[in-house]
Amino acid sequence: MPTGAQVGLIFALGFLGSFGHCAGMCGPLVLGVALGQKHQPWGQRLTHQLSLHLGRVLTYSLVGAGLGQAGSLLVAGGQLAGVGSGLRQGVTVAIGVLLIYSGWQKQAPGWLRWGWHPQGALPQNPLLLGLGWGLIPCGFLYVAQLQAVATLNPLGGALVMLAFGLGTVPVLLGLGLWLSRVGSERGDQLSRWAGGLTMVMGGLMLLRTDGMVDITGTGSFLLLGLTLLARPLHRWWPGLRPLRRELGVGAFVLAVIHTLHMVEHGLQWDVTGVLFLPVRPFWGMILGTGAVGLMLPLAVTSTDGWRQRLGQRWHQLHRLVTGIWLLAAGHISLLMGQRWGVMRNGVFILGVIFVLLLRQSWWGRWWPQEAGDEPADSGH
Repeated sequence: MPTGAQVGLIFALGFLGSFGHCAGMCGPLVLGVALGQKHQPWGQRLTHQLSLHLGRVLTYSLVGAGLGQAGSLLVAGGQLAGVGSGLRQGVTVAIGVLLIYSGWQKQAPGWLRWGWHPQGALPQNPLLLGLGWGLIPCGFLYVAQLQAVATLNPLGGALVMLAFGLGTVPVLLGLGLWLSRVGSERGDQLSRWAGGLTMVMGGLMLLRTDGMVDITGTGSFLLLGLTLLARPLHRWWPGLRPLRRELGVGAFVLAVIHTLHMVEHGLQWDVTGVLFLPVRPFWGMILGTGAVGLMLPLAVTSTDGWRQRLGQRWHQLHRLVTGIWLLAAGHISLLMGQRWGVMRNGVFILGVIFVLLLRQSWWGRWWPQEAGDEPADSGH
């Protein structure tokens, strides 16, 4: 059985780690759930969030009990503890599909009224979502699970995982309650953002691999590219254009998560390590940091209120999205160019140039100019 001091250390691990890792990696899921509560009173929002985390911590405890009982044999068999566990991967795929469907319903509630509608379980049934959330692969979670294995006792393993889960609750609960309050003030616009981010989160879950490869940076770059292509593709993909701001905010959220992931896993939170990188990675990091920094004012001012306050200056500010996308492209090319090789990196650069050509105003003859349309080079 673990001592009181050991349990306290595990609780502290969960609490301190939740400020960086949990808030960053699970942020989109918390956001997608919280913004669906905009019409609920405070008490109901609190109950909703508590039920969500109750389910998550309960799953942690049950897994901890199993790990403590089976010990190293269970880990060696890879049936539950590993990232590649069939059970974990199955749960991840199922939740990913549910998140995509739920986000789709927020974006276009009238499009899919046939068949099964899982929105009764996501996120309206927070306990079930929390139970599934507790099985999603997470590298940070495995640190606590190793401690649960070391107890070789089901009660001790459950206690270790309970302490870890409770340690992560304050930050994630506070984040969820704050986001649900923001959602009630912003209304339908943030609800659409929640739908888009929920779909992105579901897609990222489906694409997760045994290597825990971070793909949030790629997701952010692709979403930025879609904001640039929304107007040129309007004739063939009209539903994309109204979502430009949602796509931009989603790109910012993924970029922040990508940054946190790289600082944690690449630099171990020692940002001065960037100064000692070789030339290509150094400038790649500089360009990426610049892109994220420039995305911040665009994300903050992406609401209807800011658009009205800034007027024409809003369009001028959001034209920065083209420059941001170029910085992100440079970041990717410098960091991935040597791994890709000359041919693949060249194809990537040609693709970037092609997207920029589509953005030019002299291509405007290929799509209609609508009344009240935004300038051709406006990012959003």
